[in-house]
Amino acid sequence: MPATAVIALCSVFAMQAAPAGSAPAPRAEPGAPTGVPSVAPSVERPSEPVPPQVPSAMPPVPATPGAPIEVVACQPFTLRAPYAHRCRREGGDVRSGHLVVVRAAPGFIVPRQVAEPVACFGSQTGERLWSSPDRGLAIYLVPAWDEGSDAARRGGNPMVDPVFFGSPELPERVDAAWIAAERARAEAAIAAGALASPARPATALKPALDLDSVDNLLKEAERLLPRDPDPSATSPRTMP
Repeated sequence: MPATAVIALCSVFAMQAAPAGSAPAPRAEPGAPTGVPSVAPSVERPSEPVPPQVPSAMPPVPATPGAPIEVVACQPFTLRAPYAHRCRREGGDVRSGHLVVVRAAPGFIVPRQVAEPVACFGSQTGERLWSSPDRGLAIYLVPAWDEGSDAARRGGNPMVDPVFFGSPELPERVDAAWIAAERARAEAAIAAGALASPARPATALKPALDLDSVDNLLKEAERLLPRDPDPSATSPRTMP
């Protein structure tokens, strides 16, 4: 039987099978897929509300330049085996310097995974060895540095030279020019009365400790911390 005759017969049977009075099936639009009903577009859904932000427990970064509340203790040291200073671009091997304990607002001393206020001691940066934001205490390794001009050069002294926190930065980006600019800002703020210099102990520097390596400094650093009334408080040797 020819194909045109078969199609005609199928159309007749379909018309006979449809119930009387039923509406004809909707005509498919050209190019529309067969067998799929047409769906009218729905009303646009309202945007989802922004989920509430959980406040971070980490204290915010304070304004800079800032300063510690107090230089609690300062201990010179020398090392037989040097270590690499990681808190400035120039880096370099360190064989002598100071262990410095400061009391500061938690926002200055809490460890962060991003840029953070840089602890500066005169024209040098300090590397945080340990901190307890709850106690407001931090210990810094400060490599030895020189102050003054060639005609009147002397060794840097955290008990005398400016101690301040510079702008948040990454250690590998800090260099001598950056430190000089931040120091100028801090000294201007101190001169204008907008920034207070930290209190310092009225004792002279102790004789330098002669140690094998930087690892020995942890034990010595613990001796510099003021006694805490809470016996469970963390100390440098209990920090990970």
